[in-house]
Order: sequence, then C-alpha cells, then structure tokens
Amino acid sequence: MRRTVTFIAVLAGLACLRAEVATAQATRREASRPTPSRAPATAPAEPGSELTIWLLTAGVGEEVWEKFGHNAIWIHDASSGTDSVFHWGLFDFRQPHFIPRFLQGRMLYSMGGFLLQNTLEDYRYLDRTVWAQRLELTPAQRLQIRDFIRWNEQPQNRNYLYNYFVDNCSTRVRDILDRALGGAFQVAKQTQSKYSYRDEAVRLTQEDFPLATGMDIGLGRPSDHRMTTWEEMFLPMALHDFAKKVVVHDASGGRIPLVSKEVVLYVSRTHQEPDSPPRWAARYLVIGMVTALVLAVLGFPAVRARERGGMAAPAMAGVVFSAFALVLGVLALLLSLLWGVTNHTFAHRNENLLLFNPVWLVLIVSAPMLLARGRATWSSTLAWIGVVSAVVGLLLHAIGLSRQDNLPLFALALPPITVFALVLQRARTVRGARRDS
Repeated sequence: MRRTVTFIAVLAGLACLRAEVATAQATRREASRPTPSRAPATAPAEPGSELTIWLLTAGVGEEVWEKFGHNAIWIHDASSGTDSVFHWGLFDFRQPHFIPRFLQGRMLYSMGGFLLQNTLEDYRYLDRTVWAQRLELTPAQRLQIRDFIRWNEQPQNRNYLYNYFVDNCSTRVRDILDRALGGAFQVAKQTQSKYSYRDEAVRLTQEDFPLATGMDIGLGRPSDHRMTTWEEMFLPMALHDFAKKVVVHDASGGRIPLVSKEVVLYVSRTHQEPDSPPRWAARYLVIGMVTALVLAVLGFPAVRARERGGMAAPAMAGVVFSAFALVLGVLALLLSLLWGVTNHTFAHRNENLLLFNPVWLVLIVSAPMLLARGRATWSSTLAWIGVVSAVVGLLLHAIGLSRQDNLPLFALALPPITVFALVLQRARTVRGARRDS
C-alpha cells in the first residue's frame, strides 16, 4: 500500500522540486531575500546591462521527488549587488482542496525567488550536483526576463496548473528563455529524442525497483510517445544540455553560443544519474515464475487434501491466494481510477488493465472460498477471464496493434495468473466429483 501511495505522489509531482518547496521553508527564504539598494553604484549604460542571467541546474538526489533534477533562473543584479534564484516548483499544503487536487492531477504549483547562498547550501546538504550556465543575452533580453519574473511573482500570477510531463518546473524555465530569445529553442521541435516519457521516468527511478515497476504499470499509452527534443526538456538536464547547443546573435550580428560560461558550483559525492532505461524482462520473468511456483506449491496440495476427503484445505493456501488477488485487484482499481476520473492524462488508455483486470477484486474473497471449502465454484471462471484478458493483450502485441511498451510486464503477471486459474479449475473439478459421488 505504501508503494501505491508513493506512486500516486510521483504522478502528481514527477520532475518537480524536492520537499524544500514546502511552505515553511518558502516563507523563511522569502523573508531572507535582500532588499535592493535604492541608490545604484553606477548608472547602467543601457537598461538591463546591469543584469547577468544564469541557468541553474541541480542534479538527481536521494528522495523520489529529487530523482528528476531541478532547474531555475539565477539573476545577478550588479546595481544592487543581489543574487536571486527563481524557480517554479513551489506548492502549498494549505491551498484549498489540496488532497482532492492532488489525487485528481490538478495540483496548483507556483514560483518564487530565494537567495543564491541559501539555495546552494540546501543542495550541498542534499549532496546534489549544481551547474550554472551564463547566458549571452542582450540587455533588452535580460530586462525582459527580469520584468516577466517580477510580474510572475505577483500573488495573482504565481500559480499554475502543474503537469508532470508538459508543464512543470523545467518547461517553465525553457519557455521563458525561448520567449526572450525570439523562439531560438523552437528548432528542438524538429528533432527526435531517443526515448519516450515512460523510458525517462523509469530510467531515473530505476534504483528503486518497486517504484520504477509501479510507474511502468501506471503509465498508459500516451507515455510511449517518442518525444521531440523540445518535449524532452521537461527534464532539467535535457534543458541544460540543449542550452549548450543554442546559437544566438550578438550586438554586431555575429553568431555566438548562448552559453558563454559553465561553472560547477557543487559536485555530488554519491548521486549519479543513470545513463539509460533498464531492461528488466528477464528479471520480471524470474519473479513471475517464482510467484507461479509458490501458488502451485501451496494450491495444488491444498486441493489434493480436499480430494482425499478432507473438509477444508490448509488455511495458508487461501491466505496466499487472497493476498495475490488483492494485489492485482488494487492495481486494477488504481489504473481504472487514474484513467476514468483524474487528469493524469499520461495514465489514460492503459493497456495494463488487460493484465490487472477488475475481476481480481471479486477473487479476493471468492478464490479462497473455492479453494478451502469448495464454494463459489464460479471463481474459476473469473480467474480464466483474467487469463484470457492477459492473452488478448499479448496477442495485440503479436499482431502489431498494441502501441504500449508493456510487453515485459506480461512476463511478470501471466505465469502466476495462469497457475492461479489452473488451481481454481482443479478445485472446481474436485468439488464436482465429490458432489457426484
């Protein structure tokens, strides 16, 4: 159950900032922001020339919400001597209807600015690598970014409806830079990434096997869309890498790199971002076969005990079969709710419902009744419906109609549900033979 709740939390906060965005810390940092000097040391030659804009990127961390990285805009103002960091990953537990919004995928996030020193102290404490890229922008472009952020900071403007893949704390920074540069990032829409949204989500969470598996199960067909480079920039490191490839025009009309300087402000001692998505088909098959073996070792002897004249099968078999049906039933319920009643659009049209069929919710109670007492003989029919449903999903892959990257999950689920159905079928046969005799 803990993994289920964790999975929902990841869907609601994928690629967002870590828990430092909580209101208490945000309040502390807002209070610590410096007051700009009223008298600039020197008058700028052109409005905006006193500003320096940096793209700040934080690497992966330990917690679930830290595994996707984070980025922000760092503005150095030479006239006031201030260094402020602005990001778009804040949320407030006190917002109205927080829990319903959280579950429905309608979370309100906001932006805010903090001292650079405090930001770096946090990342050092969390042992997360931090990169800073100085951006070669004209004074007018710097001023545009600064003025937009000031507007965005206003209480009536700071909130936005968060979407973990298409509108998050990284895409907001991408869009701000793209507007200031007159669409210089738009070329990224014409090139393809290597991976899909699913690939990236599983890649970055693979160190936590249950979590990554839960995400793989919970993501539907929309997550298997192969991204453009533009879409890939929902990941902070993808934005960091693409910024180095952008070329802009200087004051004389020449072409220069957007990133004129990159500085590593802190290097993590423990956290490294995985290079590629895992390939877990063999691991899933081993787990599936072991689970099937456990069901067979417990189930068939229990049926034979009744066949020899016993009134009831060993209780352990019923408990294990009920627990197995409970896991599959809860998954089926969760997938159905994510698709049917939430705005988690990347969990919609999920073909994993063919594997984790809602009939398992009924089998939680009826399967042990058949196994232990020979009652509810129709349970074997429900179990076979679950098997047939899974086989249909497998056939969709075989004939090329399935577009969901879930084939390895069949190795995980199909062996045990087949054994489950075989045991219940045998229990039904024994029930019929005893009745006839």
